[in-house]
Amino acid sequence: MQQRFILLLSVLLYVAADAQQIPFTSYTPKDGLVNNRVKKVMQDSKGQLYFLTYGGLSIHDGSGFTNFTRAEGLASDIVNDAVEMGADSVWIATNAPQLNYYSKGKIKKFATSDGFCPVINAFHKNDQGIIYAACDEGLFLFSDNRFIKQPLYPNEAETHQVFLTSLFRAGNFLLINTDQLLGQYKGKLLLYDIRAKTTVQTIKDAACTSITLIDGNIWLTSPKGISVAGRNLLEQGKIILSPLPEKFAALKNQPVTGLFFDSHKNLWASLTNNGLLKIDPAGKTKKYAADNGLLSNSVSGIFEDRESALWFINEYYGLQKLVSNNTELIARPWGAYVQSMTANKAGDSLYYWDYVKNTLLLQTAAGIKKTVVINTKNKVGNISVAGSNIYLNDADHVYHLPVSALGKGVVAPQLIYTYDNGYKFNRSIVDARGVVILQGDAHLIAIINPATISRIGIKYYTDEGATDSKGRIWYASRANELYVLETDAANPDHYLRLLKDFSAEIKILSPRSITVDRQDHIWVGTRENGLYCYRVNDQLDIELVKHLTKKEGLTENFITLLYCDKKGAVWAGTSSGIDKITWNKNDCIIDNVSRRSNLFPFISFIAEDDRQNIIALTNDGNMVKIAAEENKPSTYNPQLFIKYIKAGEDTLLYSNTTPTFSYKQNTISVYVASPSFYDESQIRYSYILNGGKISNWSSPTTNAQFDFINLSPGSYTLKIKVIYPAARYPEQTISCSFTIKPPWWQTWWFKIATVLVTIGLLIFLLRRYYSRKLEKQKQVLEKKDAIEKERSRIASDIHDDLGAGLSTLRFLSEKVKRNSFSETTKNDAEKIVNNSNELVQKMNELIWAMNEKNDTLEDLLFYTRSYAAEYGEEHNLQMDISIPEQIPGLMVTGETRRNVFLTIKESLHNVVKHAAAKKITIRVQINKFLHITIKDDGQGFGTANNNGNGLKNMKKRMTAVGGTLEIINASGVSVTLSVPLN
Repeated sequence: MQQRFILLLSVLLYVAADAQQIPFTSYTPKDGLVNNRVKKVMQDSKGQLYFLTYGGLSIHDGSGFTNFTRAEGLASDIVNDAVEMGADSVWIATNAPQLNYYSKGKIKKFATSDGFCPVINAFHKNDQGIIYAACDEGLFLFSDNRFIKQPLYPNEAETHQVFLTSLFRAGNFLLINTDQLLGQYKGKLLLYDIRAKTTVQTIKDAACTSITLIDGNIWLTSPKGISVAGRNLLEQGKIILSPLPEKFAALKNQPVTGLFFDSHKNLWASLTNNGLLKIDPAGKTKKYAADNGLLSNSVSGIFEDRESALWFINEYYGLQKLVSNNTELIARPWGAYVQSMTANKAGDSLYYWDYVKNTLLLQTAAGIKKTVVINTKNKVGNISVAGSNIYLNDADHVYHLPVSALGKGVVAPQLIYTYDNGYKFNRSIVDARGVVILQGDAHLIAIINPATISRIGIKYYTDEGATDSKGRIWYASRANELYVLETDAANPDHYLRLLKDFSAEIKILSPRSITVDRQDHIWVGTRENGLYCYRVNDQLDIELVKHLTKKEGLTENFITLLYCDKKGAVWAGTSSGIDKITWNKNDCIIDNVSRRSNLFPFISFIAEDDRQNIIALTNDGNMVKIAAEENKPSTYNPQLFIKYIKAGEDTLLYSNTTPTFSYKQNTISVYVASPSFYDESQIRYSYILNGGKISNWSSPTTNAQFDFINLSPGSYTLKIKVIYPAARYPEQTISCSFTIKPPWWQTWWFKIATVLVTIGLLIFLLRRYYSRKLEKQKQVLEKKDAIEKERSRIASDIHDDLGAGLSTLRFLSEKVKRNSFSETTKNDAEKIVNNSNELVQKMNELIWAMNEKNDTLEDLLFYTRSYAAEYGEEHNLQMDISIPEQIPGLMVTGETRRNVFLTIKESLHNVVKHAAAKKITIRVQINKFLHITIKDDGQGFGTANNNGNGLKNMKKRMTAVGGTLEIINASGVSVTLSVPLN
């Protein structure tokens, strides 16, 4: 009775249907949309989306919204339709008798040739560029730059109000829909012959809420239901309505307000206030409503962009986008609180464990089998399947259950292992031999069969294990260790053996998960440092291949678990979602499944079913199902382009020309776009500015605007690269060039003018300087010439006057000396004679010094040599005089000659007076200086003589002419005087 009650209770608990959450992405004014009430969506040739709303126009370029209302130039805030007319021109029809167009980033008014424009509700443009407009005033053809009304019937007055709402082209015919509420033709569907310019068929009370083309047929929805019209008959001018095909029988008797066929030929039906019904080509249905993700159960339109993303329109709650309908969140699947799961080796079954109800569930192609498990001491936290055996374990116990017991109601498993030393069991893996290996805090146990269990100790707690293609088992512990084990089937008691510990070779912080991919790369997930990928060779040498973090595109750096699917992709479960990682040559491609699906749960388990669907369990008992996608090649390639360049306060729409800005506009902002809506928030951009300070590509960022502040004048080339999420599209690069003109004071002509003026000023100043200098030199020379002449005159007067007097005095003194008989008189006369001779000598020296004819270096040296030789002969001294044979023809001033001569004379006098020398050596050297050395072989002089007036005078004389005097008192005295010859 107890078992029957439990079985009945479990059946009642699982009656509820799965609660699925579809990963829609919503767009409202909070996200940048101009208004919640969207009417239509249009996509231009660049890929930009135009959202036509009751409150203005929003243009989405993949990076953000640009909004326009009446304040920006629209004739009305109600936007009815839009049609692209050129590469950068889109006509905008508002609910006003005025046509706008969008070009070069601005809304402008379109002027027709006659000034008339109807209130346009819808455009139709054919391949030849011919435009028809469905208007409040009827049907119009745009020709010769004006709108020409087309009568619907031959006898119809052109001014008759008919209120047309939509157009659909079928060959040479137009399907015209009329307003259901207004006008004479309300609730009618018209077939209009373009060539005959008349309506050839009218279906009364059949105004369509939607017209859809698929497989050569036209599907019509109206308040009366759904009809199908064969296009072949339609092109012949006949509307023949047929019933729905049988595979769409689910729509019969359904109140449908609109139909839409996507590029995969799925039919989407908008049910009146009841959400959407999707019918795939095989006839399988799926319901979308407010309870599984729709903003509203009333969907007024569906638009599919070039990337096959679907946009769902409702008139009150904004837009919703469904990028991929292969991902869904299933809340409490089968009414269960699923905590763990596993797949059998064959991959055709998934086993789930309901933690709350102690129930084991088996999912196969045939459906779900459920078994209530009783008599476990603690709550089971993990399940393992090996062949025909199921193993359940809590923290301390392992239980066995045969697969054959599934579906039999209530069962009691067999307890086969207890571990009571305080360590706790965690998860498990199944190795290549089908052996279940459970991991605990500091040990592993291998369950070879229910009766044979082997145990091995490990260093620390491990969260997850993995097996490689060689049957080896890999573990990463929370002690930052990585090690590999091998198995020994021949030794069941010691089945596991440590093969190598890599802990000393690698640095992994806080490992939490591990897997091995199909190429035997070892992937290790961490608590805070993302994901590591290693390569190990046959010699067990390990090297790091990749390190992935949020910076490289992961959803989160906390990798809770890892799984490698049958195709070789690595799935990374994180604390806030799931990522898919695939190899592209030598690079890793990260697909943020959670981000693009707007699902961010904590992932606790990942497995794969027999249809290659990925099943991920969340920590709150829910399930994320990611259906296998068909690898259909995409023909769409987003276009990367520059929207505008802003320089200072001016905005420039970029063209192929090179813009030039003034030096005041040196703060440049460049805004780019690459319309892709697969996961536009993860599109990243990078740049390099040639001519600037940045010589490397910048770090990728989601910001599509690049600002450059205070650029120096010069020419620049900006290269911008776009990187799409999950490498969905190849990277693109564009470049633009611009020039910042220098200020006028830095221009080439100003620099040349400045150089010329500077040169002219320098020439003027130099000329003035040298003119003044020459004038001063002239004055100095004139003064010097006057002085020299005066010197010559004085010398001549001295020679003529004093010389004659001294000669007479000397003659008379000698006469007195000869005629005197007194010794006293003779002595006095002798003194007078000597003094007269000395005065004559000094007078001759003075005359020699003053005579300008003697102002040469040669004359100075020859005169000095003559004097020294004569002086040595008078005092019985041996003279050794050496003068260079080649004497430069240099001029020497009279002052220099006099001071040099007197210094030499004083030196010779000191030798005679103090040295008691026998020989004097005089050496003359000439370079830039005149060097004269006078050396004797005498006794030198003492300290008292060293401070005499003679030496002081000699030094003063040399200083006066800019020279130096050096006296060496050793082995005689050596006097060296040096005088500059400038």
